[in-house]
Amino acid sequence: AKCHSGVVEVPQADKLNKGRALATEMGCLNCHKIAGLEDRWKVGPDLTHTESKLTADWMNRWLQDPTQFRPSTKMPKVFHLSNTSGPEERAKNDAAIESIVAYLTKNSSSVTLSQPSQQGDPIRGEKFVKDLGCLACHSLPTEASAEAGAAGVTKADFGPELSGLGSKVTPDWLFTWLKDPKHTSKDTRMPNLRLSDGEASDITAYLLSLKNPEFEAKALAKASPEAVNAMILESMQGQLRHSEAGLRRSHVQVC
Repeated sequence: AKCHSGVVEVPQADKLNKGRALATEMGCLNCHKIAGLEDRWKVGPDLTHTESKLTADWMNRWLQDPTQFRPSTKMPKVFHLSNTSGPEERAKNDAAIESIVAYLTKNSSSVTLSQPSQQGDPIRGEKFVKDLGCLACHSLPTEASAEAGAAGVTKADFGPELSGLGSKVTPDWLFTWLKDPKHTSKDTRMPNLRLSDGEASDITAYLLSLKNPEFEAKALAKASPEAVNAMILESMQGQLRHSEAGLRRSHVQVC
């Protein structure tokens, strides 16, 4: 690796090449400094326009356990682990989840979204997804993937899965994204497919039909005031005396 620092694929170094690929794919470099990989793509999506794309309820359920929505996700489960399953720990987890959702919503910047000019046809939309090359980068739900494979379309995972999309994104965001991906995320790798309004409307209708009912039925995490107070106090005690933190916490509660 030291002798081939400027080379993407080192000849006859299969383990090294695979290790580099995994470090990038799994997002190791998003938290750790790795020489030669500083400018690689971030694994997670842009959170700039979160409120335009996602609902607060979806974010709440997602943070509880990302794999319940998408088993193949690279995002780890952070809350409600086996060693934090007691009543007190669960209350802290719920408080943290609601706080993160509130933070992302409050700090989300607005983006102008377009609305479909006509009612989309999900049947035509499914055909467009298969014919326009979407499956070169994205994979469909299991049943649709089987059909696609039978039709000669290879399942891919370069881009995010399309499963459950109807339970995740807002209709206007999806339509706007399909029309011009860089309008909502300037760094995205997805190209502008120059879709007509009709094509984008049909694809939007199809993708929104791909739902995850079990995920939608999952109970929301509810933060108790006591857990929120304890979390605020614990955070402030890193920089303040216990008595000062208590006074500052009371001020935060009033505000």
